[in-house]
Amino acid sequence: RCLVEHRVVGLPNNTQLISRNGGEYLIEDSAAPIRNRLGEIVGAVIVFHDVTEQRRKIDEAFAFSATHDALTGLINSTEFNLRLNRALKLCHGDSSLKHCLLLIDLDQFRLANDACGHEVGDRVLQNTAQMIEKCVRAGDTLARLGGDEFAVLLENCPSRSGQIVAEAICDRMDQYRFIHNQHRFRIGASIGLVEFDGSWTTGAALLQAADTACLAAKEAGRNRVHAY
Repeated sequence: RCLVEHRVVGLPNNTQLISRNGGEYLIEDSAAPIRNRLGEIVGAVIVFHDVTEQRRKIDEAFAFSATHDALTGLINSTEFNLRLNRALKLCHGDSSLKHCLLLIDLDQFRLANDACGHEVGDRVLQNTAQMIEKCVRAGDTLARLGGDEFAVLLENCPSRSGQIVAEAICDRMDQYRFIHNQHRFRIGASIGLVEFDGSWTTGAALLQAADTACLAAKEAGRNRVHAY
């Protein structure tokens, strides 16, 4: 095509080069005409570029963005719902399993966000994510569901242990002060806790129960835990 059309041409995207030993390499390639001093085409040069590692990194970035929150780097709501339903399904197969779900809603966050702007509000959310992460176990699932709402899935965790984790989050948030341009904000956390086993039918029902408990925590004075 290069020699016939007298121009640079390339292969379609995602072309694979297969080596003699069967190795597969994603490549980009181009063929360009070679001209002499008179401008006559006397041949062509073909260049292959191995982009396997580059494409792998792009694929990993896409996979990460599909399951994680862009602001905090935590699991997003879609991935959290999948994990919650997976844990519930395991409960249906094993009656001895007990897990806890925490739904966390920040107190007074909107005051900081409205007074200082979204950029400052984003920093508060990032700080909050880091503080909550320090309170949960390495194997637990912490997610940002959206806005100022977070959730934690504590697997193989009875209600009392879940209560201890939730209270640790409240204590850490109670000590948190955010200062910006002479403004000082105290950002607390109201937490709804639900212990669940195989008697629950859906993850959506669990989240609704946790939301009800979280609302009760707010109505009881904020920065506290309410068990459903």
